[in-house]
Amino acid sequence: MSFTICFALILSLVFFSGCGGGANPLGTVHIEGTITLDGSPIEGANITLFPRDGEHAAGGLTDANGRFIVQTAGAPFGSGAKPGEYDVVIRKIHVASAGLSDEEIIQRFGSGMPPVTHLIPERYGDVRASGIDPITVTTDRRQNIFRFELSSE
Repeated sequence: MSFTICFALILSLVFFSGCGGGANPLGTVHIEGTITLDGSPIEGANITLFPRDGEHAAGGLTDANGRFIVQTAGAPFGSGAKPGEYDVVIRKIHVASAGLSDEEIIQRFGSGMPPVTHLIPERYGDVRASGIDPITVTTDRRQNIFRFELSSE
């Protein structure tokens, strides 16, 4: 066997042994969806899934179309969440100190906290007050697409 063929065979074995399995130690599954407010997509909203078993929270950020992909901390990007039941909170806020240096923050706000403006109703950021039903994540990817239709009323 020539050197080139041996090298190609070894390279192939190394490449394929790293693909397709074992790369997801938390056992997460893909989760995606959309978030709208009064029928319009929300860009820049944070969605957080709090597991009812208390293990690993997961979250994501919406794009210009209100679409999000969930990721669990410590898992690969877009990894989703472990199967189970989750409470959902959704927030979009603006912090008055965004873009300011530390010195400017101290000059404007002293030692107090900068004001926070809620850009969607604040209740969606509270599990007990949001009115968002808990979701169930399954191993069936087709069932892990969620749509959250929020209302400003």
